[in-house]
Amino acid sequence: MISSEEKTILLVEDEAILAMMQKGQLEKEGYKVYHALNGEKALSIITSGDPNFDLILMDIDLGKGLDGTQTAVEILKNHLIPIVFLSSHTEKEVVQKTETITSYGYVVKNSGITVLDASIKMAFKLFEANEITKSKKEHLEIVLRSIGDAVIATDKESKVMHMNVVAEILTGWKFSEVQGRKLNEFFIITDSETGRPILNPVDKVLETDQVVGLANHTILTAKNGSNFQIADSGSPIKDLKGNTQGVVLVFRDVTQEYLVQSKIAEQAEMLDNVADAIIAKDKNFVIKFWNKAAEKIYGWKSEEVIGKVVTDVLESEYIGTNRNQVIENLMNDGRYSADIIQKRKDGTLINIETNAIKQNDRNGNFIGIISVNRDVTEKMHNLQALKDSEMRLIETIESAMDAIISIDKNKEIILFNEAAERMFGHKSADIFGKKLDLLIPMDFRNQHDTHIDTFAKTGTSRRAMGELGQIKGLRANGEQFPIEASISQINLNGEKIFTVILRDVTIRNTSENKIKKLLSEKDNFLKEIHHRVKNNMNVIFTLLTLQSDSQSDPAVKSLLNDAAGRVKSMIVLYDKLYESDSNNTVSIHEYFPSLFQEILSIFPNSIKLDLNIDKSIVLNARLLSSIGIIINELITNSIKHGFKPNQESKIYFSVSQTNDKVLITYRDNGVGIPEQNSMDKAKGFGLQLISMLVEQINGSIRYENSDGANFFIEFTLER
Repeated sequence: MISSEEKTILLVEDEAILAMMQKGQLEKEGYKVYHALNGEKALSIITSGDPNFDLILMDIDLGKGLDGTQTAVEILKNHLIPIVFLSSHTEKEVVQKTETITSYGYVVKNSGITVLDASIKMAFKLFEANEITKSKKEHLEIVLRSIGDAVIATDKESKVMHMNVVAEILTGWKFSEVQGRKLNEFFIITDSETGRPILNPVDKVLETDQVVGLANHTILTAKNGSNFQIADSGSPIKDLKGNTQGVVLVFRDVTQEYLVQSKIAEQAEMLDNVADAIIAKDKNFVIKFWNKAAEKIYGWKSEEVIGKVVTDVLESEYIGTNRNQVIENLMNDGRYSADIIQKRKDGTLINIETNAIKQNDRNGNFIGIISVNRDVTEKMHNLQALKDSEMRLIETIESAMDAIISIDKNKEIILFNEAAERMFGHKSADIFGKKLDLLIPMDFRNQHDTHIDTFAKTGTSRRAMGELGQIKGLRANGEQFPIEASISQINLNGEKIFTVILRDVTIRNTSENKIKKLLSEKDNFLKEIHHRVKNNMNVIFTLLTLQSDSQSDPAVKSLLNDAAGRVKSMIVLYDKLYESDSNNTVSIHEYFPSLFQEILSIFPNSIKLDLNIDKSIVLNARLLSSIGIIINELITNSIKHGFKPNQESKIYFSVSQTNDKVLITYRDNGVGIPEQNSMDKAKGFGLQLISMLVEQINGSIRYENSDGANFFIEFTLER
């Protein structure tokens, strides 16, 4: 289970109140949460590197500046951090856009902390799984390249699945030429003395389910006809349940070693520079020669072992056999090669690859044994790590929820995981080597072939899930079904290998259609709510007006009229929104004249209006709501405090736009505002409210007294 303890999250949310609530909920779940108000601030925090974040919760709509998807793209250029998108949007195109950036989650706002917490924990699991898979794959490739011997891996049908560069050099065959072919079709080995074919060691392993060494005097005939004396062994590849899934064959060219062994008695002085341990024993197994490499490998100095029986110095464990059987084979065949385990002087165990040669005198009498021993402990560890990594990689692929299918340049299937079996109804054993067309409806085959060919020419390494759009799949029972696919390509030994990841979206499509219907019903419902809200606000306005009319106290009457005016500005906005096609934006040319008339109707004064409004300007409801209240406060202030008794009262109002700047000018011909009540010293509720609302729309306000009160409000339109 993923624990929230010690997990640090960056919450990117432009709505301060929502951010405060979300931050509090997450901190109650045990997370450490930091908040950024916009995309630029989030980039600055991440770039600073303090603190190190485990996950980013990214709102898509961030107001002015970078939006959430743009911010995520910039962060992921230099930082490997899981990002979960948090948004009110449920549109398909918005969700798909986030999936092309990162695939760690998309949470709809107001889903509740339980859903959000579960999504965060799932993102952590996906991120950890991706990192583990990536690390294991890189480790597997490094280990395979680091092995100096030739390595060929087959499946349980003796078909070649892997082959390293050394094996390509010795056999003369490229992996791309033999992949999927049976080993005995190109791995030709014979007995150097009789010239007879030798049973393939892979077949021996599959038959006995044990480690098998190559026969003595084994000659490998390469593709160009060259012959090599080789030695080594084949080992079964077992899965975690102990079932043999294939064989790994490790071999090397020992031609030169055999030549050295034939002359070892005459050239003993030269053998001290050989990297392998060379040990010569007489017919009684008494040590007669022990080179420097043997000293290094076993920890015994030559003077400590010369004259001693070899079994008194070296304890040996034979794999799959025993010492008596080894000696019998050596006496009969003259040679013996095997992997054994021996103990060093300090008691540590090491893996030894030994090649022993029986020595006879000129009369054919047995006089001793010469063995060439190589410490392969590290190689065996690497080989085991290779086997383990390969099995983990295979199990990861098999455990994937999506279908994973790989095809070769001929569009023939070479990988078909368990999810693909469930999705298409074919067994992998039956589908290997078959054309990919078998999984595609007839009407789409030409189109699909063209798409793969075009993708191969682009040089693009991969395309994300959903980028290809929805396509059709064909099950074994003939049923067609919708799928989404991602595709990648790699160049392996000069040949293209394509891998597709497929997802059955039948259920999702049904859900999306249901969602569309629900959204349509929601729009109608919202319009009804909109209408009812407007009616309720009219009731509130009427109540305030009636209450004002019933008051004898002028101060109370004034306060009620002020409140009625603020409500009236909202009623006008709701009325215009209800008439608007977008339900979110309103033309100011339609809004402001109505607003002035409605507000002035509350007061008995006769005021002459001069309105000059740019017809092209359209603002969103959130912005207009704030501006409407500001205008109400300015008009109310003019009527209550600005005009002299019996004067001809005038109000001038204009709205203009230059590029993305909007300027609102409000002017009356009254007495102006006293110095003690200027904007920066305002103590009254009205002027304070104006200042707060101007700040909320990220604008500025300037005031001057010149033939009355003059207000200039400027703000920038968000794009």
